[in-house]
Amino acid sequence: MKTLAAGLLVLSLGTVAWAGVTNGTFDDGLNGWTVTGGAGLQSGNPFGLPTSPSGEPEAGVISSWGGDWNGPLGTISQIVIGVTGNQTLSGEIFAAAHSGDTWRNVKTEVLWNGAVVAEIARDADATLYAQDFPWTQFAVPVVATGNDTLEVKFTVHFAEWSWTAADNLQVTPEPAALGLLVLGLPLLRRRR
Repeated sequence: MKTLAAGLLVLSLGTVAWAGVTNGTFDDGLNGWTVTGGAGLQSGNPFGLPTSPSGEPEAGVISSWGGDWNGPLGTISQIVIGVTGNQTLSGEIFAAAHSGDTWRNVKTEVLWNGAVVAEIARDADATLYAQDFPWTQFAVPVVATGNDTLEVKFTVHFAEWSWTAADNLQVTPEPAALGLLVLGLPLLRRRR
């Protein structure tokens, strides 16, 4: 019976997994990420981008009169390996635009296996700058298969100033999965 309980606990540890997002805080630059377009590392409050709640650096796109009408100006992505089952994807995202034309909007989207799971979109505002907008924290349930694509798209539409960013991206077991793990630990205790 003890062997069965220990085996089940080991299997549950595999689904809880300590793998996950590589360098989701960007403390190691953009290592672990595939970068396209104008996406890059942001640090030192470039052009007024406020620091994320978890601190610098952040990944994103900052632009003055730049953009792309056909899609994001830049993306970051990675394959999340070794995490399976019900998980929570969380992080911080930012989008702001300064322009007299509200249609010069911005958007930061987080995608899990191609589906948008979190986003922040804003129209441009001629009276506001980056420091006037808050960061948005998110935590959403996702199902991990052990080989999942995490992508962040940064879309800007030619505003005088555009700021888009993401930080502190992570995948953690949902509380129910952790509860099952905690319930299984006493089964490993030796009887005397």
